[in-house]
Amino acid sequence: MKKTAVFAVLLLCTAAVLTAGCVGPAEPIDYPTALIGDWKSEGTYDAPGDVKFHMIYHFNADNTGTVVADANGKELSSIDVFWGYVDKNGYIVGYTTTGNGDYLYISEDGKKLVNEFGETFKRI
Repeated sequence: MKKTAVFAVLLLCTAAVLTAGCVGPAEPIDYPTALIGDWKSEGTYDAPGDVKFHMIYHFNADNTGTVVADANGKELSSIDVFWGYVDKNGYIVGYTTTGNGDYLYISEDGKKLVNEFGETFKRI
């Protein structure tokens, strides 16, 4: 019985070692193009009249885009933007009507976009 238990433990340890390499690293993120697509705020914002809305960033491959205030699928307003890749996972977004800008970065796993205020956005 003792030999069987030792054999079983050795077999399990061997299986653990042999399968450890089967889970490979995640696909590397191509940061210069990772921003392209649509990102919706996880939190909501308040508008006059007790209206709650989400911000949605639309980033195009040509470094243009829009930011939309969206209340349950209804566009309240939008602003044209332009964007640029800055470093490893960081971007500058400029607002064409105001001349202001924000710094955004993508989380290490590529699933969240975060602005300089800590507000988060998920890809949609």
